[in-house]
Amino acid sequence: MTTGRTAGDRLVLLLATGFGSGRSRFAPGTAGTVVAAVLVVALGRWSSLPAHWTLAALAVGSSLLCLVIGARAEALLGGKDPGAFVLDEFAGFFVATLTLSASWPSVTEVFVAFLLFRLFDVAKPTPARQLQNLGGGAGIVLDDLAAGIYALMGVAVFRQVTETPL
Repeated sequence: MTTGRTAGDRLVLLLATGFGSGRSRFAPGTAGTVVAAVLVVALGRWSSLPAHWTLAALAVGSSLLCLVIGARAEALLGGKDPGAFVLDEFAGFFVATLTLSASWPSVTEVFVAFLLFRLFDVAKPTPARQLQNLGGGAGIVLDDLAAGIYALMGVAVFRQVTETPL
């Protein structure tokens, strides 16, 4: 049985749903953020890549990908900024974990970033709510980038309070 979807459509869905995490029946945005957090912890533990450049590249790459595939993913998933589309959570979370050093965020910092990012992503303080009203990929990702920036500011305060170097 075929769904009538092309290989390109299946790739868009795989990426948009955060490798399937957005298909979670319970809190798909949180499920997508968990996958992004696990990726950050795994890279920090098993990669020799510098954190600052890698996280920046992941944030920019996933953001650009949201812009490119956003409209098609909305058509495939049905509706504006569908819940199953969680690649934007990846982009926002990568922003929330940015660092100015080659050292990867600690597991505690990743946890703090996770909590703050989910808080700001759900609450959508200004301008996140307004950014979400934009169409296509921009409306999908820009509110999450704003939430990621707010969370990053909270992580920076956490690092200062705990004297964790940036």
